[in-house]
Amino acid sequence: MIRQAIALAAFLCWLACLALIVLARRHRFGLDETRGESQKKHRHPTPRTGGMAVVLGWVAGVMLIGAAGYSPEPFNVRIGLAALPLLAVGVWEDLRRHLAPLLRAAATLLSAALAVWLCGVSVTRLDLPGVDAALQHWPWLGWVAATIAIGAMPHAVNMIDGFHGLAGTVGAMILAAIAYVAFKVNDAQIMALAGVGFGALLGFLFWNWPRGQIFLGDTGAYLLGFAVAVLAALLVQRHPQVSPWFALLVLMYPTWELLFSLWRRRMLRGRPGMRADSLHLHHLVYRRITHALQLDDPGHHRTTLNAYTAPYLWSLAAFSIVPAVLWWNSTAILASWCLLFALAYVVAYRRLLR
Repeated sequence: MIRQAIALAAFLCWLACLALIVLARRHRFGLDETRGESQKKHRHPTPRTGGMAVVLGWVAGVMLIGAAGYSPEPFNVRIGLAALPLLAVGVWEDLRRHLAPLLRAAATLLSAALAVWLCGVSVTRLDLPGVDAALQHWPWLGWVAATIAIGAMPHAVNMIDGFHGLAGTVGAMILAAIAYVAFKVNDAQIMALAGVGFGALLGFLFWNWPRGQIFLGDTGAYLLGFAVAVLAALLVQRHPQVSPWFALLVLMYPTWELLFSLWRRRMLRGRPGMRADSLHLHHLVYRRITHALQLDDPGHHRTTLNAYTAPYLWSLAAFSIVPAVLWWNSTAILASWCLLFALAYVVAYRRLLR
C-alpha cells in the first residue's frame, strides 16, 4: 500500500502542476515576475504555485496510508493542523507577495510550537553527556530547541530554492534518507510519511527540472522544511539507536546555508539577516561555473544555465546525505562529517567568491 500511496502522490502532484501551469498561462495566476529581484535567474514569468500541488499530492498519499493503518489518522490530523500557519503565509506570499519577514518567521515558529504540542516532538538527546543530562532534567529545553529547529528549517529550504530542481531534489534526497533509516528501525509510519512526500516531489520535479515550468514557491519550501525537520526529529526521538547527529547531518546543507548566510549578512555586511541577496553558494556556482558555459557556447540561454546549476549543489547535498545514511547510528562519524561539510562549504564559498 505504501507504493500505491507514493504513486498516487506523484500522479496527483504531476496533474495539479499541469493544471496550474495552464491556469497561469491563460490567466496569469500565481506568476513569479522576473523583474526587480536580483536573485532571480529565470527568463519568463513562471507560476510559483508548485508547492500547492505538492500539498495536494502529499495529503492524498497520507490519507491513503492512514486508511491502510500505516499512520494513524489522529496523528495525521494533528501534524496537518500544525502545518496550517506556515501553509497560510506560504500561499499568501506565493499569490500576493510582500509579507513582512517577521510575520513569516512568526508563522513558521507557530507551526513548530504546534508540532511540539500536538505531536510531542522534542529534542531529547544530542549524545553529549552534559547536554543530555540537562535535557533530561529540564524537558522544556528540548521543547524550545525543537521549536527553534523546526521553525528555522522552512526558511533554510526556502533559502536554497534558487534554481530549477535544487530545493525539490535536495528535499527528495533527504526524505529518501529518512525513509531508509525508518525502514532499518522498523518505523513504518515515518517511512510511509517520508515516502509519500518523496512521491509528491517526483511529480513536481517532472515540471520543475530542467525547464522550470513551475516553481516550488514559499508554500512548497515551507512545507518541505517543516516536514523533514519533524520527521527527522521524531525518528531520533523514537529510536535510541538512531544518532541525533543523523538528523543534523541529513539536513546539513540547508541548515548550514541558513546559518552561514545569517552570519555573512549580519556580521560581514551589516545587513538584516533575513534580507534576500544573490550571494548564496548556488548564486556563486551559477556565476563562476555554469555561466562560463555561455562564454564557450553563446547558444546556451538562461534556462539552460539555470538547469545546469542544480547538479553541482545536488553533489554538495549528497556529501552530507550519503554519509548520514551509511552511518546513521554512529555519533562520532556523523559529527565528524558535519564538521567536514562545514569546512568544505566555507572553502568552496571563498574560492568562488574571489
